[in-house]
Amino acid sequence: MGCSCQKNREQFEVVREGGLGKVVFRSGVQSTATTVAARYPSSIVRNQKTGEIVSAGKGPLELTAADGSVLLRTDDAQLLARVAATQDRATGRDTRTGQELALAPADGPVKAL
Repeated sequence: MGCSCQKNREQFEVVREGGLGKVVFRSGVQSTATTVAARYPSSIVRNQKTGEIVSAGKGPLELTAADGSVLLRTDDAQLLARVAATQDRATGRDTRTGQELALAPADGPVKAL
């Protein structure tokens, strides 16, 4: 009989600050992790094993990876810039206006193009 450790089971974690902050919750159920993430502004839900972002949060500012996947949705422009600095060829846009954002270094301003 095999062990019941469930070592191949998926785990999802809620991470604050767009994935740069602290892990605040882990769950084996994606919908539960997504519900908990709604309580933490600018948090994401990612697969613990693969690091893939499965829920990018909510907000009018959106950061998109080069492959088109959404990395983060937030209302914090400085956080968007900090996360963008960790990504290769990420783009930002304001979903309210559809305007692309010029992502400055993490300590600089974020401006509409």
